[in-house]
Amino acid sequence: MDFVQKRDQLAAIIINTLVPLIDNDFVLIDLPYYTNIGDILIWEGEIQFIQQYITKNKMLFSCSIQTFNSSNIDKNTIIILHGGGNFGDIWRGHADFRLKILKEFPQNKIIILPQTVYYSNKDTLLSDAAIFNNHKNLFICARDKYSYQILKEYFTESGNTIYLLPDMAFCISQDKIKKYKSEQRNKTLFLKRTDNELNYTINYSKYITEKKYDICDWPSMGKENKKLISYFFLRCLLWANRRIPVVFRVLTDIYASTFFKPAMIKTGVKFISKYEKIYTTRLHTAILCCLLEKPCVLFNNSYGKNSSFYETWLKDVDGMELLPHAI
Repeated sequence: MDFVQKRDQLAAIIINTLVPLIDNDFVLIDLPYYTNIGDILIWEGEIQFIQQYITKNKMLFSCSIQTFNSSNIDKNTIIILHGGGNFGDIWRGHADFRLKILKEFPQNKIIILPQTVYYSNKDTLLSDAAIFNNHKNLFICARDKYSYQILKEYFTESGNTIYLLPDMAFCISQDKIKKYKSEQRNKTLFLKRTDNELNYTINYSKYITEKKYDICDWPSMGKENKKLISYFFLRCLLWANRRIPVVFRVLTDIYASTFFKPAMIKTGVKFISKYEKIYTTRLHTAILCCLLEKPCVLFNNSYGKNSSFYETWLKDVDGMELLPHAI
């Protein structure tokens, strides 16, 4: 299957599943007001999906954890939680926020967009599952088969509905991608993450066949993010929001959606599109390569997120490879 066929196939799965679920006005929360371009791509896919396919109901507002205001939600409003790879006990801040929402809105319909699920601690898994199972109107989307199995086993006691859906970034249109593409050069990139999801057991140089290649993380990560003007202004607004939220909450959300998100997507697309071949430890670098129709070799992360997603959705794509082959 080629890249275009795969994009269309995965987008159709998302559309056919989620459109019937969003049958009332809704909010989109837990958005990534930080510089991980992968999470920003998910956000963009969510927004484009909403704009193109949710035409009968209205998005009342969208926000991050920092700008969330529970008083703006009544019992009839659907709460949609941003997708990603933070369902479990590694990125605990987002997991705790989801638990807070479940407790605070027991009557609302809640939809969790496609997530990778991973728990290293069984007690934490059981504790979280108990809270999820107290909610009576919950729809959780797993981003891969492994996550789906965990959710089906532990998170369905109260009748919660579990779906298997691909990443929301596959809803990003080609017009958006092409807008920011840069000229391709005869160069190879190894985009290597630098956080606690890096798999230190892999000898990466063993699998990179090119003698010369650039090696770095997303250009927005680490110390480099301090050079991004759009992020500087967002940090200023978040600082002001912590002190005078009644004034700066809405302003921060508008700025993040209108200026910060496009700037991050532009940064990511321009950076990846200039390389002829990509090796990466980041799932969304591989997904962006698929959107850009660019060959990519994906390495596993520290807990199997990349391999599970690849085996679920990408293993039949020409030009997409997982290394090492053993899962």
